[in-house]
Formats: sequence, structure tokens, C-alpha cells
Amino acid sequence: MLWNSKSRSRRTEIRKNRQDTLLHSWRRLQQSGVLTSIGIAAVFCGIVIAILMMRDEVLPYRPEQAVLSDVVARVDFYFPDTGRMTDLQRQAAEQSPRIYQANPKVWSDLEAQLLSLPSKVSVENLEALPEPLRLILGADAGAVTALRIYNTPEQKPAYEDAVKGYISDLQTAKVETSQIILLTDKDRREEVRNDRLVRVTPDGVIKANKTFSPGMDELGPILESAAKANFRATLTLQPRIVDATRAFLQPTHIYDDAATVEARNNAAALVPQSAATVSYKANQVLVDKKLKKAFDTHDIQLLKYENEAYRRSLGDIARRSTYGLAITAVLITIMMCGYISTFQKRIVRNNARALAIALLMVSMLLLAQLAAVGTYQLYLMAVTPTILVAMIVTIAYDKRFSVGVSTTHALLVTLALDQGVGFFLIQWVGAMTAAFLLDDVRSRSKLIEVGGATAIGLMVATLGQGLIALEPLKFIGTNCLYAGSAGLLAGCITLSILPFIEKAFRITTSMTLLEIADASHPLLRRLSLEAPGTYNHSLQVATLSEAGAEAIGVNSLLCRVASYYHDIGKINKADYFVENQINGENRHINLSPSVSLLIIIGHVKDGVELAKEYNLPTSINAFIQQHHGTTLVEWFYHQACTRELSETEPESISEAQYRYPGPKPRSKEVAIVMLADCVESACRAMPEPNASRLESLVHDLAMKRLLDGQFDECDLTIRELEQIEKAMVKTLLGIYHGRIAYPSTRAVQGVTTQTRTA
Repeated sequence: MLWNSKSRSRRTEIRKNRQDTLLHSWRRLQQSGVLTSIGIAAVFCGIVIAILMMRDEVLPYRPEQAVLSDVVARVDFYFPDTGRMTDLQRQAAEQSPRIYQANPKVWSDLEAQLLSLPSKVSVENLEALPEPLRLILGADAGAVTALRIYNTPEQKPAYEDAVKGYISDLQTAKVETSQIILLTDKDRREEVRNDRLVRVTPDGVIKANKTFSPGMDELGPILESAAKANFRATLTLQPRIVDATRAFLQPTHIYDDAATVEARNNAAALVPQSAATVSYKANQVLVDKKLKKAFDTHDIQLLKYENEAYRRSLGDIARRSTYGLAITAVLITIMMCGYISTFQKRIVRNNARALAIALLMVSMLLLAQLAAVGTYQLYLMAVTPTILVAMIVTIAYDKRFSVGVSTTHALLVTLALDQGVGFFLIQWVGAMTAAFLLDDVRSRSKLIEVGGATAIGLMVATLGQGLIALEPLKFIGTNCLYAGSAGLLAGCITLSILPFIEKAFRITTSMTLLEIADASHPLLRRLSLEAPGTYNHSLQVATLSEAGAEAIGVNSLLCRVASYYHDIGKINKADYFVENQINGENRHINLSPSVSLLIIIGHVKDGVELAKEYNLPTSINAFIQQHHGTTLVEWFYHQACTRELSETEPESISEAQYRYPGPKPRSKEVAIVMLADCVESACRAMPEPNASRLESLVHDLAMKRLLDGQFDECDLTIRELEQIEKAMVKTLLGIYHGRIAYPSTRAVQGVTTQTRTA
């Protein structure tokens, strides 16, 4: 029993330590980040399926698209015609009577004017009368005499009674069933011309032709009748009273614009929705090609309602399309994951990059889908997202990867918008053009140039597809302009969001590198002032690393700019590094090798902190951390060994204690900077540099780091290392070239004097 229990425990322990069990495989997947990437892919697939579900709401027709055939209804449906509703509301508003408010002072003002006539005509000179009275009474001596008689105290009460009776008769006079309504000449002419009803307060609504204006001839009989009834004693005065009334009479009602607008709005709001609802039957022509050459907004709205009614009529059958879209989305996601794991394995391990790619594709797909659901131009709003995907992925990764991702996105957009192969080809041509031309962004104009070239490609592709589809030339021309605008718009958008692209994908474009390579950058200025020897060393390293990078075809600009900053950590303790010790005083003389080691190694950590403080791109941090790798700090290691040899325990000194903490270079660019750094330092210590010595030195240093395993993690080949050596030797020969020794001034002057003496 004891033996069996020990055997079982031993087998259990063996199983725990086996590397081929499911548990260990699961843990390896968790540590590698594959599980998280699979989760991101699953969420991406779900969102894509949700976006594709909006496909049923997309119409195959666009505003201004040519009507090539009749469009008929597939089912019975009702359409709330907004255009018809607008017309009905406008008609209701126009038919609503305009409102006129009563003017209460009309009759009192007229009465005051007539009562003042006797006193006004009592003047000796009638030419002094106001203009209306002078014209009315100036030529009628009988009327003037009668008014002057009424101006006497005995006759004045009788005149006042006559005027008041006259005004009273006018106020109570009836035209059919209403009192006299006086409007301005302009308002009455407009109302009568449009045959409207007018609303007057407080009498209500009357016909416009039953109203008057003060200058109308039709008002004369009413005025004459009232004058005869109240001025019987003076027949000569009656016509002058009528004329004066016409001259002084004002409209009894004034147009009220605010009240009219409110009444019309209320009338429009009372129009029922059912009045504008139109019923259509199955197989009824909705858009007749004989009547319309192109679809307008009304047609698009009508076809949307028909499409919704058709989808409702399908019922459970519509689920088949949903299942098909889901299966297609899953297949595309699987193919996309396979493509990424084949050509960009780091995305599988780096979940942040996987999430960025997923968000980019989903957001651009949603933008194109929303443009299709609305009435926006597909050749502008639906093509631009695919071009953006191509440009962004090309900047973040490379051309090959961009081709695959943008092609997949174009396929998803075509599927989501229910478009044909022609629309896919247009997107594909634009994406390929952008990916192939966008190689290195070194200037702001580069993206605009690529956008312009992409626009030309899109226009040519749109022209070709339009001619194949036999579309009208005008419609083809419009689509070409929109497609060209999509290319230019994508270039401008990419330029504007370029800093965000760099942060999202943790990359550094050449344009950013050129910006931080400026000698006026605050950190470089500080390096040149506080550590001038290190600054000069960095410039030489930049020259060497750039030549080495160009020799094997890697990013030479990154090598050059990173070399400027690779030793910025020396700023904090510049005097402890030999290149900055101007007076020849060595600060390490009184320090132990272990303390000096900490100071020397510390410049790497200090450099990383300074890079974060000055917001340098993350790609520069790798050079600061890795440019020494895990190399041995030889000088202080030998110093430590020498001290230990003079004591008793030399075995206590471990070489590992005097190595940089690493990591080793993980890219070819960092490896080149590492080699350039040590080569430049070694060449400065060489007494008489010549071609053979330089070549031997560079080769020895390269082999030393190769054998030390410093290049194990950067995929640098022996052939590439040889090419880098040759390029650096050639550059060093240019730096340390020989010069003619010029004779001193004193020697020249001596020779001249001897010549003159002779």
C-alpha cells in the first residue's frame, strides 16, 4: 500500500511537470496572449454581424442615379408622403384668413377733423389752409360761407349735432350683414385678387370683396346718404363733407402679421397625417422611367417604405439571410485571423495592436454602413473608409499587410452595402494605389500626393465600371468626382490624425523622426551644452549607423535619429564619462569599480527617464535600452579583477556582475547602433587610424559581439554583418582621412627673408 501511494504521487507529480498536457498548453496560450486575441476576434466578428444586419435597410438606388427601368412594388403598403403633407399644410395655411385688428380711433379722429372745419375756414386767406382742405374748399365759396356761418356761437351747436349724427350713421351703416370695413388700398387689392376671406375683430370672417378702402368709388353712396340725412339745411356743404371724409378717413382695421402667422401655423398643424398617406398595391409602378430620368429624394423615401414592408412580409424566411450573413462574417474573420497570424505574428501576441486593428476596421465599416442607410453618396462616404484603412495600416505596418487588410475591408463594405463586384473593384483599386504609393511619410505633402494619385485611380475605376453598367454619362461623371474626392479626403484625414495613429499603433513615422532630429530640440540642446563630448560622439555614431543601415536596406533614418538620443542618460553625470572630461581629470580614480559600474550602467536607466520626460517616441526608447545589450563593462571589470588579484579571493569577481542589464538588441537597427557606438569609441582611442587598422578594428568588434550573443535576438545574418562592416569602414575612412601638413607661418617668413637677402 505504501509503495502504491508513493507511485501514485510520483505519477501525479510527473503529470504536473509534463509540457504536453492540456493544462500546460492552456497556460502557454494565456501567457502568449493568444486567448485574448481570440476573444478580440470573437467580439470583432459579433460587431461585424450586427453591422451586416443593417444591410436590409440599404437601397440599391441613390439620389440622382439614372432610372434605367420601372421600379414596381413587391407588396401592398402605405406611404406617408411628406411632400404631399407639406403641400396640404401649405394649402391649409394659405386658406386660413388673414387677421385684421380694429382701429378704435378711426371715427373719433374723423369726427375731430370735421368739427374743426368751421374754425379752419374762418381765416381770410384760404390759401393758408392745409393741402387737403385748400383743394376741397378753395373753389367752393358757398361751402366756405356755410362753414363760416356754423362757426358763430348760435350755429355751432347745430353743426356739431350734424357732424355727430353723420359719424353715427357711418358707424352703424350696414353692408349686407356687417358694418363698414375699411382696409388699406394695398391690403384690399391683395385680398380681392386672391379671393380670400379676411378675419376682422370683432365681427368675424367676411369676404374680401365686401370690404372697402377709403378711396373706393363704391364707398361714395354710403357717405352721400349719411351727409344728406344730417346736413339737410346746407345742400352746398354736403359734397364737401363727403370729400373731407374721404381725405381724413383712415382704415378701420389694420393687418396683424403675428396673429396671422400663428393662425396659419395652427391651421397647418390641424391637417391630419392620414390626409397625406398614400396606398400602393403590389406590382404598381413606383418610379416610371418614362416620367423620370433620375431618382430624387421623394423616390428614395418611397422605396424605403416599400422595402420595409417587403421585409415584414417575409417573416421567418428573412432569418435565412441573417444566418447566411453570420456564416459569411465568421468565415471572413477566420481568414483575417489566419492572414494576421501568418504575416504579422506580433499582433497575435500584442493585444493592444490587435484591438487597434479591430477597432479601425469596425469603425470604418460602421461609417460606410451608416452612409449607405442614409442618402449620402456611396462613392464618397462609403469608399473613403476603405482608403483610410489602407493608408493607416500601411503607415503602421507594411504594404503587404495593408493589401490584405484593406481587401478584406472592401469585401465587408461591399457585402454590407449590398453592392456588386464593380463597387468592390473600385474600392480595391483605390486601396491598392494608396498602399503601393505610401512607402515612407517624410513630409506632409506625401499624404496629399498619395491621396491625389488614389483619387485618379478611383476615378478611372469608376469610369470603367460605369461604362460596363451602361449608366448615363452625367451620372458616371458625378460618381467619378465623388470617388476622386474620396481619395483626397482620405489623404487629408490621415494627415490630420497622423499623431493619433502613431500613438495607437506605437509607431514612429519618418516625419516625426525628422522633427525630433532638429538640433534645436530641447533635449539635444541640453545634451550639447551639458555633455558636449557625448553630443559629438552621438553625431559620429549617427553617421556610422546610417551608413550601415543603408548597406542592408533597413530604416537608416531611424538609426540616425536614434543615435542622437542613445546616450542622453549621460547628461545627469556627464563628468563621469571620458568624452566629457575636458581637463583630463578622471572622476573614477577615487571610486571603487563597483560604484563606477553603477554610474556607467545607470546612464541607460536615466536615458529612458529623460526620453519619457521629453515625450520622445517609444521607438527611440528601444535604442536607449538595448544599444549596450548585455555587454561587459570591460574597463571596470579588469579594474576589479586587478584589485582582487592583489588580495586573496579573485574567484569572488563574477563577469555577470559587470555586464549591462540588457535587453539585447531586438531589431537590426538597434544592432547597427550598438556596433556603431563601440566602433566610434574605439576609433577615437586609436593612435594612427589607417585603412587596415580601421578594417581590422571594426571586424574584431563585430565578431566580439557576435560571439558574445548580442545579435541573437535581432535576426542579423553574417552576410548583413559583413555589409555593415564595409559601410562603416568606408565612412570611418572619410572621417579619419589624411591631410597635407601645412608649413608654419614662421618657417615661411624665414624662407622669404633669406630669399630677399640673397
